[in-house]
Amino acid sequence: MHSRGRVLRLTTVVAVVLLALTGFSTGHKSSGRHKSSHSDSDSGGGCSSSRQNHDSYTPRTTSTRHTSTLQDGTATVVSCATKAIPYTTVEVTNPNSRQATFEAELSFTDASGRTLGSAERQITVPARGTSKIQVEASRAVLAKLDHCWVEPEADLVN
Repeated sequence: MHSRGRVLRLTTVVAVVLLALTGFSTGHKSSGRHKSSHSDSDSGGGCSSSRQNHDSYTPRTTSTRHTSTLQDGTATVVSCATKAIPYTTVEVTNPNSRQATFEAELSFTDASGRTLGSAERQITVPARGTSKIQVEASRAVLAKLDHCWVEPEADLVN
């Protein structure tokens, strides 16, 4: 009988310690008939809450989080195609600390803003660097070309 009582006490103590270490609280939100003194910012109990602050006892490894996340690049038109030089030059900038490949989207438009043609090009850019690509415009596009436009955000290619 004494052995069974010790096991029950030990199990209870272990359960309480685990709950305390995982940040479990017994508070709950009001569900209509139960009153709670917790504010709306209280997320209730349990570990599954995304609002709980575990920073006080959970170590974070920030190095892997920051190095594995790459940002999109930026793209700008350096020069628009002409009949004399039938290439549009686009410059892509990489804000990341490592080399990355981006996709730039370019459009050729006439004086009324109508799209005459478009192109998508991929380019690999060194870390915190810039690279240029040239996109050739056809004779039909050059005959009516008024403006070259590039999407300012160069999408990161996986």
